[in-house]
Amino acid sequence: MASQAVSMCSIIITFAVLLSAAVEVSGFQLLPTDNALYTRHHTRHHTRGRALFNSANDEVVTTEAERLLAKAKAIREELGSDAEKQQQQSGEVQSPIQIQSEFCLPATGSNNNFRLYLDVGREPGTWMDPRWGASGRRIECTIDVSFSSVEDAPEEEVWEEITSGLKSTVTSKSSKVSPVFKLQHAPFARLRSGFDKMKIEEGGYCIESASKSSTMRFCLSVSGTEGSSSASYGDVSIPKGKLYFALPYFGTSQSEGSISISKKEGTICVKQFGWNTGWRREESRILGLFRAVPLEEAKRRDKF
Repeated sequence: MASQAVSMCSIIITFAVLLSAAVEVSGFQLLPTDNALYTRHHTRHHTRGRALFNSANDEVVTTEAERLLAKAKAIREELGSDAEKQQQQSGEVQSPIQIQSEFCLPATGSNNNFRLYLDVGREPGTWMDPRWGASGRRIECTIDVSFSSVEDAPEEEVWEEITSGLKSTVTSKSSKVSPVFKLQHAPFARLRSGFDKMKIEEGGYCIESASKSSTMRFCLSVSGTEGSSSASYGDVSIPKGKLYFALPYFGTSQSEGSISISKKEGTICVKQFGWNTGWRREESRILGLFRAVPLEEAKRRDKF
């Protein structure tokens, strides 16, 4: 009897071992434990509840945002209509505020607006100091000017200096020289793409007429770049004082009143004392080159 019981237990144990091995191989669990069942049920319930809460919260936020946007739009439209009513009642129309750049030409009403492109540096044959610009460095800048024929003279002393300086550049005694007119200009020259500037103090121009050709001569009094730490260009600089320019002049259009001057390069000169002529005197020294381009054309190209 005891042997039969032992045999039966062995059979039951063997069957249980085989059943367990079969379950492991198939990857299934017949009966989950109570703890695992509770954990799985609780997690599924919590996730569903959180999703429902987030969805409801998003709907509330969206509704509130739409309400605030609609309220802001209504207020903006109400303010705009009130402003229009006030303008209609007063009969005044407010123009937009325009910021004038310190490199731009003030309104002149002239058709003769140009942009000067200056390229300052050592040129062959110049009488500038041998150390000036010896490294080959250059200073490039632009100046907007207007050749208006309106005589709007500044202080008498300054105007006289510009007048006498311009007339001294005329070397031919047979040439006829027009009166010296005021040269309108931007407040500052634009250097280093607008990150640096040079003040333009005054200007004037005149027309020299010879038998076969004419020349536009003009002068600008500038503050220069010397002594300015923000405008240090090594061994090249623009000296303080008057810069002299000259270009061939081809006449003035009678219908439009616009002048015609050469688009080729001209020379920039300064007057300094030296001994290059054999005795000490005021000499005309080449400071660099320049070109004059109609202002509208220059703005389309430069984007400023």
